[in-house]
Amino acid sequence: ISLPSIKLFSLRATRLLKGAALAERITIAGVSCFVLSKASCPEVAASIKRYQRQERRRGNRLSMSGHNRKLSIIDENSEIVSSPSPSRSRRRQEQQHSTLPTIASAAGVTATGVYRRRNVIFHLTGGGFFAHTLASDLPYLLDWSAKTDAIVICPEYALLPEHPFPGALDEVVDVYTSLLSSSSYEVAAMLGFEVDQIIVTGESAGGNLAASLLLKLIGDQLEAAAQAKLEERQRRSEASSDASPPPPPSHKNSGTATFRKETIRLPNALMLSCPALNLSLELSPSRVIGHDDPVLPTGLISAISDAYIPESVSKEDPLASPFFADDRLLKQFPPTLLFASSDDPLLDDSVEFNRRLRCLGVSSELRAVQHVPHAYWGLATAGFPEAQQVQGECVDFLYKHLERPQMQKKNNSKKLEST
Repeated sequence: ISLPSIKLFSLRATRLLKGAALAERITIAGVSCFVLSKASCPEVAASIKRYQRQERRRGNRLSMSGHNRKLSIIDENSEIVSSPSPSRSRRRQEQQHSTLPTIASAAGVTATGVYRRRNVIFHLTGGGFFAHTLASDLPYLLDWSAKTDAIVICPEYALLPEHPFPGALDEVVDVYTSLLSSSSYEVAAMLGFEVDQIIVTGESAGGNLAASLLLKLIGDQLEAAAQAKLEERQRRSEASSDASPPPPPSHKNSGTATFRKETIRLPNALMLSCPALNLSLELSPSRVIGHDDPVLPTGLISAISDAYIPESVSKEDPLASPFFADDRLLKQFPPTLLFASSDDPLLDDSVEFNRRLRCLGVSSELRAVQHVPHAYWGLATAGFPEAQQVQGECVDFLYKHLERPQMQKKNNSKKLEST
């Protein structure tokens, strides 16, 4: 299901069978991503087509220049040495500094305040970190898009066995950061819109990555806040020891300037299905009862955990197993909705995670469904009534947290106008 040919076929089938107005594959922050929309969005489609044309032209130019370079440096008396392939970070830098700014300059303007703002569902597929279940997710993702008028973005994060932890998480963080960073004008130019409201969703392994993404973002925010407080205390200490008033803190480009990493805002909400929150392999009643789950038997849980988490990393590392996250981080979580199966071997982990969130004051809710296996969101397409009911609840949650903030903004703007 993760073969490129299967994914390409799924995209084409989606356009025909589900009537998708947009089903494209692009690269964001060096990571391949699927962009889906049920509603018509001509400016987005046009921007992506323009980006793809420029990518093809750039690829053709690079291949031709490389061919000409090889012809020009051949020397019968010299030894020919093949250059190593560029690293992944090098490819990202080349893409960001050569291709995307060209697209932005072609638009003639920067992204801020220019492009239309659209709601986004940032979806992370399951597959046990070994595969992407995009083919089975496409039908309900397009239903979500149709009911909420949102654009769905699914990153094809790095997979096992080549990329153990934290490879997949790093790529998910990179894509999310690029979508919401105030300096990523090139991404807005490529997509043809800026992100307004955003909700992160994930199933199974994707639920693990979604929760870890939140922990990483919150950790960065708390670190930035602590750094700002430290700098403020140092400034006041220096001011008290000097007779003259201190200059205001400067972050301009100078030899003594302090540079702070941009903090990225959290999503409006988090929605998970059967998330793999605990990869520590500790036993629980649900793991004993659900040891023969048709989708996630006990042996498979052990194999995934051992393959995903290297021996040098603790299986209780919060970014690998969000179940063990500190309360200081969890209390910052946005409104959260968790779905589980009554027979899911991971049920107890979701129950405890939801309990902790609620005790910390987070608006969190857990809904367990009977007669379905682990990771059942896609079973609605197969006609399972329980999964179909869950899909209706998913749409209600998405609509609530995507549309309500927009309505509040409109009401506030009307109040300001009347004032």
